[in-house]
Amino acid sequence: MAEINAYNEAIKSGLYQKPTGLLGKYDNVRRFWEDEELGLYLRPYLEQLVARKRERGQRLRILDLGCGSGDGLEFITTITSKSLISEHDTEIIEPDMLELYQGIDINVGLLTQAREICDHRQNARFIQSDFNDFDLGAEEPYDLYLANYGTLSHNTDEQTVGLLTNIARQSQDGALIIIDWLGRYSYEWQTLWTKDISHNRWMNYVISYLPSVDGEKPPELSYFPLRIMGREEALHIYQQVKDKTGGVITLCNLADRSSFVGRHMDTAQYNPHCQPLRRLVNSLFEPNVGTNLDEVLIHYVLRDGFTEVNAYHQRFADCWNYLVTYTKALLEGSKPPEALAEMPLPLRRLLSTMKGVVRVAAGMEIGNARASLVEPQLGYCLRELEMRLQQGRGCGHGLVAIFEVVK
Repeated sequence: MAEINAYNEAIKSGLYQKPTGLLGKYDNVRRFWEDEELGLYLRPYLEQLVARKRERGQRLRILDLGCGSGDGLEFITTITSKSLISEHDTEIIEPDMLELYQGIDINVGLLTQAREICDHRQNARFIQSDFNDFDLGAEEPYDLYLANYGTLSHNTDEQTVGLLTNIARQSQDGALIIIDWLGRYSYEWQTLWTKDISHNRWMNYVISYLPSVDGEKPPELSYFPLRIMGREEALHIYQQVKDKTGGVITLCNLADRSSFVGRHMDTAQYNPHCQPLRRLVNSLFEPNVGTNLDEVLIHYVLRDGFTEVNAYHQRFADCWNYLVTYTKALLEGSKPPEALAEMPLPLRRLLSTMKGVVRVAAGMEIGNARASLVEPQLGYCLRELEMRLQQGRGCGHGLVAIFEVVK
């Protein structure tokens, strides 16, 4: 009940609606970092799945577990192929390829919102149910299962093992599952880091990042438990499912998402050292809005006793800061910063990218080339840096797992 109350509070705030930009559920980071990053992780496997279905003259059936406002439909149908520039649409799932998108959620308010948003889609339908109780065997098999943005963090491990086992048994060869748990070692909740992961599996979560329409937060917000997941724990769940299904499920990818840009960076609710980096990266993506790049620099504070986790966060922060400082020097025409002791290849490539972007921007006659061209590209490069350096440890806001059914 606490979870339903919490999401109802978010809906009433008015910022769980579709407007986008610097604030709200659908802010720039959500659209241009998180959604696109999830899509880029899924893209190679989705392309293979769609190609197989097309060869067989079949269409896709998609099941969105904990669909909320139906965001999964827009997410999955806007993932593009790797083609660069084309006069034609490059979506991997073209309209004629989608047979059914079915969303399941227990929250009536969110389902009402989903139906309003997707009422023009004849092949979209929504059901109120606990997805753990949904009878997969009563319908035709699905090809793709979505559980994005912490959906399975509402589950116990036993529930997740049972759900994945059921999906693997009921699905045909080649079906895909994408999960996005809350990462155990996100910097946002550094105060919750622990080595006793056998007991400390849950965090008390609150949707405090969505202010009300008048700018004041509700006097009381509902907290609810969410499972936080690290790499070893995700692999343990995977092994249990493999054992129960005779090995018909394969882990394709395990990756971190949204390091230093998760929503609770701005609230500092679980870590007093957090900087409002999500707000600042939102500003990078916003056209005609200039950003103070000095404020985008990360001041990472170590926590004793977590050597490997600290090493990841510090390395990423150092590379992030170098990319930002280098871009600032390009814009100012000043001397580039002294090279880091370690200059990873992804960082060196992104420095070259930003150098080219600044050069092009300098020759363009547009209103604010820095705010509308250079800064958005810096945002994309920071996202690319994360994707290239992440280690799938659970060090981001989300820990993404992609599974394939192999029979």
